[in-house]
Amino acid sequence: MKPNNIRSIRIETAVKITAAIIGLIGFLSVAGYISIVYSSLFMLLFPFSIYLEYKKVGHPQRWLLNLAALAVIIFSFLRLDSKDLVTPTVEGLLMLICVKFLEDKKFRDYMQIYAISLFLLAGSALLSIDIAFSIYFMGLVFLLPAAIVLLTYYSQEPDLELAKGTVIKIISKSLLIPLIAMPVTLVFFIALPRTSNPLFNFLNRGEKAKTGFTDKVKLGGISGIQEDSTAIFRAQMDKVDDRILYWRGIVLDSFDGASWTRSGEGASGEYQLNITGRKITQIIYLEPYENIYVFALDKPYSIAIKDLKKHGDLAFTTPKTIDRRIRYEAVSVMSDAITEENINKNHYLQLPEDISPEIVKAAKETASKAESGTQIPNAVLNFLSRGNYKYSLQNLPITKNPLEDFLFKHKYGNCEYFASAMAVMLRAAGIPARLVGGYRGGYYNDMGKYYLVPQKNAHVWVEAYVNNNWMRFDPTPAPIQGFVSQRELGILFKIRLTVDLINYYWNITVINYDFERQISLFNKIRMGIKKPAFNLSIDREMLIRYFIGIFIAVAAVFAGYAVLSGKRSPETRLLTVFQKRMEGFGYRRGGSQGLEEFAESVKDERLKEHALRFVKEFERIYYKDRRFNKEEIKRLKAVIEELKSIIPKRKSASKPL
Repeated sequence: MKPNNIRSIRIETAVKITAAIIGLIGFLSVAGYISIVYSSLFMLLFPFSIYLEYKKVGHPQRWLLNLAALAVIIFSFLRLDSKDLVTPTVEGLLMLICVKFLEDKKFRDYMQIYAISLFLLAGSALLSIDIAFSIYFMGLVFLLPAAIVLLTYYSQEPDLELAKGTVIKIISKSLLIPLIAMPVTLVFFIALPRTSNPLFNFLNRGEKAKTGFTDKVKLGGISGIQEDSTAIFRAQMDKVDDRILYWRGIVLDSFDGASWTRSGEGASGEYQLNITGRKITQIIYLEPYENIYVFALDKPYSIAIKDLKKHGDLAFTTPKTIDRRIRYEAVSVMSDAITEENINKNHYLQLPEDISPEIVKAAKETASKAESGTQIPNAVLNFLSRGNYKYSLQNLPITKNPLEDFLFKHKYGNCEYFASAMAVMLRAAGIPARLVGGYRGGYYNDMGKYYLVPQKNAHVWVEAYVNNNWMRFDPTPAPIQGFVSQRELGILFKIRLTVDLINYYWNITVINYDFERQISLFNKIRMGIKKPAFNLSIDREMLIRYFIGIFIAVAAVFAGYAVLSGKRSPETRLLTVFQKRMEGFGYRRGGSQGLEEFAESVKDERLKEHALRFVKEFERIYYKDRRFNKEEIKRLKAVIEELKSIIPKRKSASKPL
């Protein structure tokens, strides 16, 4: 008997739905890394292909689509660049999958859609392996086996219709494949040998991260970047006083009137750290950005990165641009000073020849009010803090004389203006000074025990040379104490922090699981086997509790199984009662005997009539693949009750008990 159409599913429909979901996952995995032109084309063509399938209005000619596919392949090949092989390839694959969706699809076309979706996911892994990748990966891992099983049915009988329950059973059983494979995959992930460097790193596209940090400070140059809340790095460490959260990156010592640059004059000098302060160790996860400087708490004592160059002004640089996420350990000393003798004072007193006389005059007047030479930096700091200067990110005074206009005309600016003004005034007053660039503050995640430092916290401060020590001064009045302003510390921001925590653990456990950590894990396992730390003391009371707990758990499992297995459906109970009633008349149903066949075997005509009546009504409901309702159950029970009034002839029994 053919199932009711409402409760059945065409196998072709199931295949089309799974193919559409798989293709959509492939697109979503790369959507954030490709041109908006290609994303827009997919978002137009993909729904259009679904519309064609739904309306059954026909498909474009296959030869035309093949020509389009060939054009896509040629165009993608011509766009290949040695600096970025992945993006053009991924964009080409996305257009190919659009072509496949527009076709009148056969078995081969569906398999190609599955394969292209896998290639898109693989391409996204070369662009960025973040937590979103794991979601798309798991989606394909669980969907593809079910899709291939359904496609196998489709290849044998395209017009096949299956009961909804049957389709669900097929899909649920196909999920056993990834469920079995996942533990094995985890073992392979942990145990398979790793190289010290990624094998396919040459394919990775250099990520172009926005950053508030540059190796050249031009007044007003980072005003927009300070509004960017994306993370530049995360520092795993204990929580410390916000006042010491200065993350050192670069030292700028040359000023031309509008910009500060790094000359390298002080970078090669020898220095001597005052190590009487507390040492703080940080594990830093630095995001890709287009520069060579790495960050650590001021004053960084050591940073563990291969081939890292350590400069005399406490800047640390990598041999090449940081184009992928890196992990390193840094040790910083919480000291107020960097002791350095015999510096080139003329270099740190350098000012442009056309420096504004008004700035020089203001600097000397301010210095004259200081009680001693060592107090000049504090005097300049007071000049800026009490001079009605305001911190602002909007409409920064970029003119031909930005510093002069800031000090005597506009009186507002960002950290670059305040730090530049103080350093120039110190130099004009005879105090060697330089700028230090990096980041200020950060938001501490208590669950993950790390600081999240955003791009907008890019900051510049001043170091003044007093009594053979470089001392830190921060003239900027803006309190950059955390990741966001107070109004952002609501429920949405807490959700964002939770998501960031998930990303953080994903990065440290999966992405940064390298050869070094693999060896460390194996060594721990080996030492655990050689020297197992067993505690042989037995707590009898605790042991009894464990056994009682295990007994209760096992008993609960068996009880639950007994209840569930004993809970039969209404149709099963009805059929059992009917068969027992028929056994009372001397008729037992055979193990392979159908219901109608059993009823037809009854010799007594009256009994046969009632038995067939029950069977016909039962099958009419049962083969609709739905639950029996109360009225139907009541009606069938009435038929069974009528059997009691029948007194069949005993000789009619075909299978006497």
